[in-house]
Amino acid sequence: MARARTSKVGADKAKPKNAAEDLAAESPWPNSSVDVADMPWLRAPWDRFLSMHRQNRLPHGLLVAGASGLGSLTLAREMAAYLLCADPVTTPGAERACGECASCRLRRAGTHPDIQLLVRDGANKDISVDDIRTLIESFSLTRYGPLRVALIEQAERMNRSAANGLLKLLEEPPPGSLFLMTSERADLLPSTIRSRIQRLAIAVPGRATLVDWLTLRYGLATEEAELLWFIGDDRLMDGSPPAWDWQSPTMAWVRLMTERDQVLPVVKQWQTMDRDVLARWLMRLWVEVMRMHSGLPTEAPASIQPFIQKLAGARSKSHWLKVHRVLLEFLQSAKHPLNEELALDRLALDLVDPDLPARLA
Repeated sequence: MARARTSKVGADKAKPKNAAEDLAAESPWPNSSVDVADMPWLRAPWDRFLSMHRQNRLPHGLLVAGASGLGSLTLAREMAAYLLCADPVTTPGAERACGECASCRLRRAGTHPDIQLLVRDGANKDISVDDIRTLIESFSLTRYGPLRVALIEQAERMNRSAANGLLKLLEEPPPGSLFLMTSERADLLPSTIRSRIQRLAIAVPGRATLVDWLTLRYGLATEEAELLWFIGDDRLMDGSPPAWDWQSPTMAWVRLMTERDQVLPVVKQWQTMDRDVLARWLMRLWVEVMRMHSGLPTEAPASIQPFIQKLAGARSKSHWLKVHRVLLEFLQSAKHPLNEELALDRLALDLVDPDLPARLA
């Protein structure tokens, strides 16, 4: 029986980045640093997946949708491992791949021919049409086992051509195929893709749930755990500090709103960050600013509250309401290949004067 030659699509792009997912450089399919059973907020989508599997109602396309840092890739990996395992543990409440069969050993070694991965790294964020073409070619080969799984991390990274290519595969899926996708922004996926897959949503756990989990699992102080919860970084699951400096871009925003002639230094500071991370962080701070303007207590940890207070005091509530549109547009375009300096320069100017675009139109 012929076997696929590789278990990884775009091998040069599947490099480790997220410590929360424990992506070791020597294996594209490592053991997760945390188990699904350890994370109570993953229990509901995991149980729904198991129910569909037991009833033979598993679709050919599944989308694990959840906010950054909640373990969507961990969950998708566990699903694929369970389905590919020759002798999975089926004890209620303890379902998992056995980890010992030939299929599990191949998977853990990163050489399973029925696993196709499209995982992200820092240098190559988008999924190109060539990546999808390679994926399509792999599904035309003879399978090693009864099922071939494609795992696409952050499927919203697909450009239009790539999404159209995947759509053709979803419309006529080969027998014995499963397309597992994760997404932080499912709304960015084309409706044609969303209509052909089923969604497993990860509900955002409450503050107390996450803070308690972090303190119990990693022995963090409550203040440290609350900071991790508030930031919501990808590294949340391993209890590590965020991979980026949250203080510098925050102080830059405070200077921008209090000193109108400081646009250029602010832009230079923001250029040191991933644009998508910056967009989500500014929106997170905006929520707390609006809570303060609405007379509600801020949910920000004590170390962040002084920044929130300065931002709120710098402009009126009506100004901050207009800022929401600016931040939303920036968030929606953050993954697009725009001129970064021009995009950040416009953002800074629009945050200072949200009416500026209307006047220039």
